[in-house]
Amino acid sequence: MDIFRYIVRFLYKIRWYLVILPLIALVVAWFMTRNMERIYDANTTIYTGMITGYSIEGTGNAGGGNGQTNIVNLMLIIQTDATIHEVALRLFARCMLYGNVAKDNNYITAEHFRQLKDNVPADVQALIQVNEEESYNNLKAYEKPSKENYLYNLLNNHPYFSINSITSRLKVMRLEQSDIIDIAYSANDPGICYNTLDILNKVFASQYQQLRYGETLNVIKFFEREVNKLSRTLNLAENDLINYNIRHRIINYGEQTKQLTVLDMQQQNAENELRKNLRTTEALIAYLKQQLGNRQKLIESNEEFTSIVRDISRLQSRIANLRLMGSELSGGSSQEAQLELARAEQELAAATNRVRELTATIEEATYNTDTGIKATDLIGRWLEQVLILEQTKAELGAYEIFRQKLDEQYRFYSPLGATIDRKARHIGFIEGNYMEMLKALNAARLRQRNLQMSTATLKQLNPPVFPLNAQPTNRMMILLGAFMLTFFLTALYFFIIEMLDRTLRDRMRSERITKVPVMGCYPRESTMRYRRFNKTISDMALRQLSKTLLPYFKEGQQNVLNLLSTDAGNGKSHLAEELENYWLSIGLQVRRLTYDEDFLADDSRYVMASDIKDLCPDILPNEIAIVEYPNLDDNSISSALLNMGTVNLMVTRANRTWKDVDQKALKELQGRLDEEHKNTLFMYLTEAQRYAVEEFVGQLPPYTKFNNFVYRMSQMGLTAVENNRAK
Repeated sequence: MDIFRYIVRFLYKIRWYLVILPLIALVVAWFMTRNMERIYDANTTIYTGMITGYSIEGTGNAGGGNGQTNIVNLMLIIQTDATIHEVALRLFARCMLYGNVAKDNNYITAEHFRQLKDNVPADVQALIQVNEEESYNNLKAYEKPSKENYLYNLLNNHPYFSINSITSRLKVMRLEQSDIIDIAYSANDPGICYNTLDILNKVFASQYQQLRYGETLNVIKFFEREVNKLSRTLNLAENDLINYNIRHRIINYGEQTKQLTVLDMQQQNAENELRKNLRTTEALIAYLKQQLGNRQKLIESNEEFTSIVRDISRLQSRIANLRLMGSELSGGSSQEAQLELARAEQELAAATNRVRELTATIEEATYNTDTGIKATDLIGRWLEQVLILEQTKAELGAYEIFRQKLDEQYRFYSPLGATIDRKARHIGFIEGNYMEMLKALNAARLRQRNLQMSTATLKQLNPPVFPLNAQPTNRMMILLGAFMLTFFLTALYFFIIEMLDRTLRDRMRSERITKVPVMGCYPRESTMRYRRFNKTISDMALRQLSKTLLPYFKEGQQNVLNLLSTDAGNGKSHLAEELENYWLSIGLQVRRLTYDEDFLADDSRYVMASDIKDLCPDILPNEIAIVEYPNLDDNSISSALLNMGTVNLMVTRANRTWKDVDQKALKELQGRLDEEHKNTLFMYLTEAQRYAVEEFVGQLPPYTKFNNFVYRMSQMGLTAVENNRAK
């Protein structure tokens, strides 16, 4: 409770500082914020569809990949320097194009436009054309990363058009866990605030589209080049195969080789049959020759017979060749071969008839052979076999020629197959690569279309609205903050001084510093407000001191009041005199002893004194001795005199600094007191303030209502009744 009262008393003591200084700070803050700028807010809401949107790739979201990451990327794209750089240039171009120095509009206020236009050099103003896009392109071409370049400095330092300024006042946030992004912007110009967001909505969508398309455009171009390259290579390979087939008369290599194989088998079978027939015919002719004997030789020796047989052999060979050729040919060539074959068959029939007639003429006789068989029958049969033999030989000769042709066909087709297979494999390899590249190209184009869909889903749910009303300023908070901060700093300043200050001032501080109990306080005289109450207040303090001291005095012993001080000017003499007069007035026997009057500080009797009688031999036992000693800083006091004191009162001014030397002297004094007199040492404060005196004597006059209230509050009498002594 003492600490709380001390704090209240401390605050009351510095009350005027706590009122005046914060009020001064409040006035200064009010003056400085009288033209405080107003801040305008605008926001826009964008639907992205990156999580719940439809994807033609089947990935589950329109943006592809991770939807959460896509939204974060989009939010970062909005705040990148590249996006804000373009926004700043376009905003500058729009303000320069549509600003009006005489009237506020939806682009920039007249005041801000005048400030802007006055600082823009003429060469930059010349870049502003009637078209906003053209003006932006001119500004973009004019900008160079140089300190001398106006636009470069503008984009780094201007409060409206610098990249850092726009970024610091731009807030991009995702609404909960949705696909929606909210973009907010604030500025002290409503037109700047609105147009910044309006331009940003267009720029970041374009930036996002360019970045996302950049992921696939290069890939698509690569695949397109590869597909075109493979397409040309595939066409060349196919054309090469076609030309190769044309050069070698190949329509269907597999079917052609199949027919060649079938033809070869047929040829083999036919040749085998002919060779079998040839052997049979030769054996039969040999048998018939044996039966005919000389007749056969006679017939064969006939020149005409031999000539006709050769003709028949020739015709047989021709017919066999024509028949083989007829099986290979078709169309008009086949008809000509049939006609020629018919003529050859007619000639063969005629030659056969002639040889039969010639044979009949040679053998007109009808006699039997040695075996009894008619010769005409044997000759006929022999002639028939001879004709068959010639026919078989002719056919074998034709088949031999055909065999050579087949062998040539085999030699022709054998290398063609390997070449055609190699070319086909080459075409298949190229075609496989072509199909894979085409598939990859289609996938990349599908990805591009999906990105187009994701970009198309960036829609403004709430476009920015031109702000008409500024947001409430925090001027009241600034004023209140200035007042409270000054109040706190003032209190802190005096509190630090209070903690560091070693001025005794009052009971609590004195006891905290000296560690010695305080017996009372004597007031200092008031020169203005309370001077008419000086005597009353002094009497109250004196009576309080007397009331406190007298219980220590006992009958039957020498009662001594030792008045001590560490240095001069602390009021010991005045206090001793007042006490003497007061005690005498109430009938007490008092003897006041003062150094340099009743004894000398340098006198050996004082220095070596062991009893009060050494200082005043005639003092009576029933007299109260008030002994005023010299300053402890300059003089000493014997331990016997100290321990004789009923009360040792250390008198010191309340408004003085308690120095280290004072504390040292006090500790030496305490050390010289014996155990019986340890508790006889007290502090007494003179020149004390009213509140310090009131702590011992109670409320001091005058007893006005205000003083009564202040005193009641200082004593924590929150619900107490007014003092009846109030006047």
